Amino acid sequence: MSLRIRNLQSFLRPINRRFPQAVWSSRVVTSIRYNSSTPNNNSSRRPNSGEEGSNKKDTKDSDLPATNDEHNELLEKYNPDKSSRVGTPKGAIPAIDHDLASLLKKPKYEYNPENNTNEVTYEFPPPKSPKQLKVEKIREKSKPKSRFKKIAPSLIAAGLASWGIFTYSYLTSKTDPDKDGETGLLRPDKFLPYVISFKHQIDDDHYLIELTRKNRHKKLINNETLFNGKTMWSIEIKQPDINIVRNYTPLPLYVAGTDPVTKEPHLRLVSESEEQGKFIIIVKKYKQGEFSRWITGLNLLHPVEVRGPIVEHKFPGHPLDKFYIKRPQLANLLSKIKPDPEYPEKLPKPENYVYYGAGTGILPLLQLIYSPNPPKGFIEAYLSIHSESNLLDQFKTLNYFAEKIGRVKFHYFIGEKGEHLSSKDILKPTLPNFTGLSDIKLSEEQYREKLLAEKREEVKRQIANGGISNEGKKSITHEEEENHTIPKLDVSKFKPDNAFQQFNIFKKRKTTPDPSFAFVCGPEGYMADVSGKSDLNNLEMVDNGPIGGKLKEKGWTLQNIKRLQ
Repeated sequence: MSLRIRNLQSFLRPINRRFPQAVWSSRVVTSIRYNSSTPNNNSSRRPNSGEEGSNKKDTKDSDLPATNDEHNELLEKYNPDKSSRVGTPKGAIPAIDHDLASLLKKPKYEYNPENNTNEVTYEFPPPKSPKQLKVEKIREKSKPKSRFKKIAPSLIAAGLASWGIFTYSYLTSKTDPDKDGETGLLRPDKFLPYVISFKHQIDDDHYLIELTRKNRHKKLINNETLFNGKTMWSIEIKQPDINIVRNYTPLPLYVAGTDPVTKEPHLRLVSESEEQGKFIIIVKKYKQGEFSRWITGLNLLHPVEVRGPIVEHKFPGHPLDKFYIKRPQLANLLSKIKPDPEYPEKLPKPENYVYYGAGTGILPLLQLIYSPNPPKGFIEAYLSIHSESNLLDQFKTLNYFAEKIGRVKFHYFIGEKGEHLSSKDILKPTLPNFTGLSDIKLSEEQYREKLLAEKREEVKRQIANGGISNEGKKSITHEEEENHTIPKLDVSKFKPDNAFQQFNIFKKRKTTPDPSFAFVCGPEGYMADVSGKSDLNNLEMVDNGPIGGKLKEKGWTLQNIKRLQ
């Protein structure tokens, strides 16, 4: 029996090592061994009280392990925890599980962490070999670079080059006297460099010269605009040799090309921001005029010093300018001119003007009507020129466009034909439509009265036509129904496509409105005959000269006349 128990212990020893739960096997074997040492015939016999002491002592001695190896094995495998204490088994030895036996039959392999694919990281990974590091470096270099990494060196180089150029230009701008450090197109207190970019002889005495701001493309970043319909201004050009200046009126036009046959320039209106920094002037050449002979004798790209703008007249404020959009600029095609905005009747109407000019004195008027946002009122223009050749054909075309859309009415007097301005051409002044904020309240009251009067007229008309039925419709008799004709087309429901349609189809002016303000510009003799000579000999540069000539006869005063120089 002892041999069988030992064989069973040796059989269960690897199971206990692999499965600690199987500790009970050793205990079962030990219990069997201990119980088997007692004779079978004494196991069923109950000892008496006298024999208990001796049997008890004998049993205690017999329970001891037979050898020291068994004793050590029991101490090694015995678990003192209460949870591991198993009572003396009362049945036979349980059979070994079939799955447990199959596990015991599997071959044993040495554990290798590299073969464990489920493991993600190691607590202490081994260092990579030089070969692995070299392979990883090659793979890193072979990866495609991002777009930013590709262009990053170029961006850095461009930034450094720009910074170097800026630093050089900033440091040398103070030392170079010819360096243009101004960013504006014009300054009224300083002469700025311009160049003659085009020159054309109109006739024997008149020249068209285009001036362009030097380094113009660098000055357009501020979006500066020179022309608008709120001011009439001029520029001063300096002759450096004799140190004198002369005033000229610039026009918002630039040369877009030349005719291959006649060599005349193709002029375009300055309307976009990229067209700023260019304008043309008309210069009359005098035989005794040293300045006019100097400037008309300059070649292309010759530098010219220009100062401005010198404001000659500024139009007063009007409610229409503050609350409503600007008036569209003229265009080189009649169909491209946008229609004027609709102005409400409750606000004062725009002012109307009359202009008297002669020679180059007609240029301030042309500057006014060619500029963006020209005056919203109507202008009656009386222009006196020596011959028709003094006026370019393209000027005549633009003037014709302005006349066809109801903004200006031109009257030309040609000196060669014996035509001159007479007293019958002088218009009488009228009161201005707007003189201050008090006129706004007055105009609102007038607008309410007008609405009430229109409502009364509508009620009277309905009563005269038979009244209004219960459904709100007019009662029409049988005779009226037979004589009923197709109503006229109400053009007020349609919107014009351009200013020409707006004026000629929708609201053509029947009569010419009376002007409330007059402009006079021309030679001294012409101004003395029309309005009298001006007197600006004061610090405020206010015209204190008395009104005379033809305008005085019609009732004009210093309050409603502007004499331009």
